[in-house]
Formats: sequence, C-alpha cells, structure tokens
Amino acid sequence: MKKTHAHWFDHANALQPAPALRAWLTDPGSMTFKLRARCNELRVLRLRQRPGNAQADEAGFVGLATPRQPVEERDVILYCDGEPVIFGHTVTPLASASAWPFFRRLGVRPLGASLFSDPLVTRAPLQYARLHANHPLVRRIGAVIDLHSMLPPQLPLYARRSLFRRHGSVMLVTDVFLPALSKLMALNTQASTR
Repeated sequence: MKKTHAHWFDHANALQPAPALRAWLTDPGSMTFKLRARCNELRVLRLRQRPGNAQADEAGFVGLATPRQPVEERDVILYCDGEPVIFGHTVTPLASASAWPFFRRLGVRPLGASLFSDPLVTRAPLQYARLHANHPLVRRIGAVIDLHSMLPPQLPLYARRSLFRRHGSVMLVTDVFLPALSKLMALNTQASTR
C-alpha cells in the first residue's frame, strides 16, 4: 500500500530515531538558528509561495473543515554550505494570512528568524512523522533533489511540525530532514564526545 499521508505522533520516541536524530527532531528552538550555528553559509531556495490547498494530514490541524479551503503556502529548501539539509513547508489559512504580515515579504529569508523574534507568536508542542516516498511533500522534494541517488538512501524522511499562533490565527510549519543533514548531526555528535 502506498503511503500518501503521514501519521503524526506527539512524542519522537514513536519513530524510534537514533539518538542524534532524536536530539535534532525534539530541539524546541529555531531550526534556522541551529543551522546557522553549524555552517558558514545558510541559504534559502524558495520553491513556491502562493495560495493553494492544505495537505490531507494538515487541514484539520490548521482548523479547516476540508483540504479544499484555501491556504497560503510556502515551500523552501535550506542549504548549509551548499548542501540541502531541510525542506520547509508552511501553511496558514488564507482567511487569516493578514495576521502574519511578514510572511508574504520573506522572499529568500528564513521564516524561523521572524517567528522566534516576534513576541506575539506562541508555539504549540512539536509533532513527529516519517514521510514515505508517495507523501505529497516528499514528491515535491523529489522534484528538486534526487533522493534516490543519495547514499545511503534515506527514505522515509523524518519530519517535525508545530503550530504557531499570532492574534488568534495559526501557521503550521513543517521541517523535513533531508539526507545531508546527517553530516551536521554527525559533526555535532563528534564535538560532544570530545
């Protein structure tokens, strides 16, 4: 059976991740700040930012009755020193997009810096999932990055998401960990064992 949706868990242990991966998945801080601390150059490639439809496994989470209700969505890839490490996917109901005035003006700046510096923004607990090859977000990633040529092959991809609130409006931010991120995790593990 092809898995086109993800099962999201409230605790990372449900995914049985390796210790280094678990530490990154459960880090409550900004992934943008974490990456900036570990590479010389953090670059954002914006793939899309436009009105669209929520994924089936996120519509109810952002308060939509059906996935057909419009959202503003943004997809980016974060590169550390030229390596694609995170696919970021963000949705907010189109009706409440005005509560996030910085969102449409981000361009190629990372979202995390704006979210974590705004005192009006609160964050709900993280959720965790494995995204399989047929999940819509993995298909979007595969249109830009050849995941099957990466060694070792790393499907499914691990992901985390959380809901941010501002003025009663919600924004769902999903981070999908790409295979090259494992190099940064390994560096972090080596540094901590010295």
